[in-house]
Parts: sequence; C-alpha cells; structure tokens
Amino acid sequence: MDCSVGHVTLAPNTPAVHACASVCLATQSCRLYCLNFRPTGNECFIFSALVTQNWKGDPDSSVTFDVCYSTWYHSGDITHLVSSTAASSILQHSTTEDKAVDGFSCRQVPHQCFHSYVRSGAKSWWRADLGIPRSVSRLLVFTRNDGNQAAHFSNIIITLGNSTLTGQNPVFASLDSGVTGQMMDFIVTTPMIGRYLEFITSPQLFLLICEVKIIS
Repeated sequence: MDCSVGHVTLAPNTPAVHACASVCLATQSCRLYCLNFRPTGNECFIFSALVTQNWKGDPDSSVTFDVCYSTWYHSGDITHLVSSTAASSILQHSTTEDKAVDGFSCRQVPHQCFHSYVRSGAKSWWRADLGIPRSVSRLLVFTRNDGNQAAHFSNIIITLGNSTLTGQNPVFASLDSGVTGQMMDFIVTTPMIGRYLEFITSPQLFLLICEVKIIS
C-alpha cells in the first residue's frame, strides 16, 4: 500500500495496539497504523494515508493486516452511505468518479483522484447519490498535493438537493479562487437536507477531487 512511513517489530508480550499507537503518535505524518499479530513479535506498520470507514482495501495489493486504526475518523461521517457516483466526464481511465469517495487518499496525486475536463464551453461536474435525502452539515474536500500548482479546484459551486438535473439544487457552498495541496472545509450554519451532492465548475475548467468526506 502507498504512503508507508515505517515499520517496527514490537517486543513480545507488549500491549501491541497501545504500543503501535504510541509509534504513530510519535510520527508526525502518521494517519493510519496497522498490526499483524505474530508469536515472535507483533508487527506495527505506519502510514500517512487518509483512510475512512468506507475504504474497501487495495484490490491490487497482496498485503493484508490483522487490524488497522485510522486517525481520520468522524462520528458523523456518512460518506459510506453514498450509493453511486456520476460525473460529466473523466480525464483518463484511472481517474473515475468513485475515486472521490473511495475512503482512501495518499499523496493526493491525480491518478488517485477523480479528474474531469469538459470542452466546448460546458461545465465539469461530479455527483454523489446518498440513496435518500440526508442531513449534511459539513464537507471535507482534499485537493491534489503532488506539487503541481494547477489548482483544478476553483470556481466551484456545491449543491445539495433532490433534483438529478445539474445545477438545479440549492447551493451548499461555493469557492471562487483556486486551491491546491490542502483540505477544504465547508461548513453550513444550518444543516441542509438532500439526496444528491454535486460539485460544478465554471465552463471549460478542470475539476479534480481527491477525497470527499460528508458529515451529517
């Protein structure tokens, strides 16, 4: 798995979970720690990846763990309730719309993110279907973090409602200037209710979303 920070073998007969947690706390970039329990000494693995409860694991990796603990937890996280995603287009085959809510974000590089671009004066958009109308009070959005200064996340309108028509739902939040390499935190004073969450750009702009966390 990407974003490995370190690995240590813990002394036998030590409380493995607490010991590995201590290693994570002492490592500035640690956001995820995993353990494999072994009679000769438990293995502690440290990662900088952002992982939520809806991550299904890496299908391309043969590495498995007995247990993992993520620091990126929120009791109101409802992202796992997203039943489907849709988008205006994808820039390439590896930047599909589901990447924005797969529960895993590592270095926030484009191939791990949703990436769209629409020509001919149209708007790029990304939509998540929450299954039924749900209350949303906050959105955490991670943008690209690969050193590229092209924002690909600017002039955004975020809507939430029950219409499947692009741009026809109430505005949840908006962003004028472009940002890159950071987490965006959108909070509303009064929670909004809706089934379809949508990000829409101005015409002919790229839209790149590495991870979205939806908070009730």
